[in-house]
Amino acid sequence: MKGNPMAQSDYMRTRARSIGVTMIVMGASFFFYYLGLFGNVDGPLTPSAIGESLAGIGVSKRHMLLFFLSFFIISLVWNHLFNATAWVAGSRRTCTEKDGEGHVCGAPARKSSSMADDGTRTVRYHCSKGHACAVARFHPVKKGVVSHTVCILALMFCAIVMYCS
Repeated sequence: MKGNPMAQSDYMRTRARSIGVTMIVMGASFFFYYLGLFGNVDGPLTPSAIGESLAGIGVSKRHMLLFFLSFFIISLVWNHLFNATAWVAGSRRTCTEKDGEGHVCGAPARKSSSMADDGTRTVRYHCSKGHACAVARFHPVKKGVVSHTVCILALMFCAIVMYCS
């Protein structure tokens, strides 16, 4: 047999995991189909039954529009809020101290501030290797595929609710 046996083992493991996830998703789809979520079968999750139950507790189209618009705004700016909070707190930073060969330390650094005798405040970043830097590199959280998908879905639901009103 040619090739690396470990590579074949990894391939089989990945294929088995993919088939397993596909079977779980298919089973969940059948479950929701027979509950009526897709509108083809009468059940408790048919769109009309969901609409009637929401209307029964006083939820209007305006409420739904406000919910999805709020969800859209939150999904649009959550990482900016998180990054601003992390920036102010001094977290998500790494040491920028260079050794004799010019390599950057890169260890996680935490912020500490102190007051000098003349009343000026100095901020230093201390890493686990003992360095104390005046500047540390900030690593912001970036949105991924899932976050962008949630944002677009919320915007689409806003458009659907506005169109149906």
